[in-house]
Amino acid sequence: MKPPARNRPRAFTLVEIMVAITVFMLVMASIMACWKAIVTGTQTGETAAALAQRARTSMRAVEDSLNNLEISIPNIRYYSFIADTSDPQFASVSFAARLPASFLGSDYFGDLVMRRVTFDVEKDANNQLNLVMTQYPLLAISSDQHPPKSIVLARDVSAFVLEFWSPKEEDWLSEFLKTNEVPPMIRITLGTGHSPRDPNLPFNVIQRVVVPPVLAHL
Repeated sequence: MKPPARNRPRAFTLVEIMVAITVFMLVMASIMACWKAIVTGTQTGETAAALAQRARTSMRAVEDSLNNLEISIPNIRYYSFIADTSDPQFASVSFAARLPASFLGSDYFGDLVMRRVTFDVEKDANNQLNLVMTQYPLLAISSDQHPPKSIVLARDVSAFVLEFWSPKEEDWLSEFLKTNEVPPMIRITLGTGHSPRDPNLPFNVIQRVVVPPVLAHL
């Protein structure tokens, strides 16, 4: 008579171990892919939010300076209003303004509140286009004590467009050639970033209409 068989522990076969490892690797790969997508999405969102916030701050600087614009016909050499829109995508503008202490960069100039302000789009070392604001004292253009101060406002600028209201045409014009006058209204369009669907289109667009003070027309 045969003795009863003993219950011996059954070991995993090599095939079962390989299948378990394969399943584990697939699960881990899925987890890592999901985690990477979350991290990438978060970074993209943070970058877009920072870009939009910087664009709003930049537009605020342009608005505030135009709202404090001044022009003096007897001293038009210093108070001239110069707008260059020869490039339909990237304009530049320069004018005199009486800027308050709260204006960006005012601490650099102290009591010199009358300054010439210039906004234009420039390339940086990485070949990226940025909106740059440059200021210098109105009557101290060549002063070594207060040299021009440039501040990068918006980065990765894809559009900086200026349009000028013409009462005669009752429409917005893309050109304003008079340097001893100021248009009654100025429409500013600032585009930053590039659309993922079309790299030729801005990712974020801000548009404002500024009415210069009456003093600017005297």
